[in-house]
Amino acid sequence: MIDGSVNFFERTISNASISSATSVVNSLSTAHHFISIKLAYKNYLFWIAQIVPFLDGHDLLGFVDGTNPCPSATLTGDGDSTATAQLNPVHRAWVRQDQALLSMLMSSLSDEVMPLTIGHRTNRAIWTAVVGALASFSRSRGLNLLGQLKTLDQGNMSAADYIGKARVLVEELALAGRPMTLEEQNFYVLQGLRSKFMGLVSSLNVRGQPITL
Repeated sequence: MIDGSVNFFERTISNASISSATSVVNSLSTAHHFISIKLAYKNYLFWIAQIVPFLDGHDLLGFVDGTNPCPSATLTGDGDSTATAQLNPVHRAWVRQDQALLSMLMSSLSDEVMPLTIGHRTNRAIWTAVVGALASFSRSRGLNLLGQLKTLDQGNMSAADYIGKARVLVEELALAGRPMTLEEQNFYVLQGLRSKFMGLVSSLNVRGQPITL
């Protein structure tokens, strides 16, 4: 009686797991409609903003953040050291889901970040390696760009070239996750103008309202 109940329970888990795995594969087949960019060093924030809601909405985030770990490959009877270990159907279903997701995740990576995945075989391992490296790069890049904006100097550049360079830095800072307010943009850009523009700077400061580049 007990063996029959166990077998029925295992068949139920197995059928449910196969159905779940099939559903996951079908969901991943439409991923390209939601994740439209390939991850590169300069678009990490855009990529992460697309892929996390997709994974969370399909109950797949646990495969990458570690909250849905791989089940044991075998099952044994509770408290019975002599029981024969049996294959765990949930384990195989989990592996199928993980590998299906892995295929989708790899397809969302550009060639320049693909080397970060070498040696990793699960979504969790690849996610940790790639996201850790790119998040660190994004923070470092943001600090570097901020330093460039703070020390921006017109020098021999024309006003148009100077403002153009400032706009590029401001836009790249936004991409790196460090958007600048208009007040901050005005402060850094106006202080780098040549001395002959100081009258204009004073006039703008008197107005008390920030202006766009």
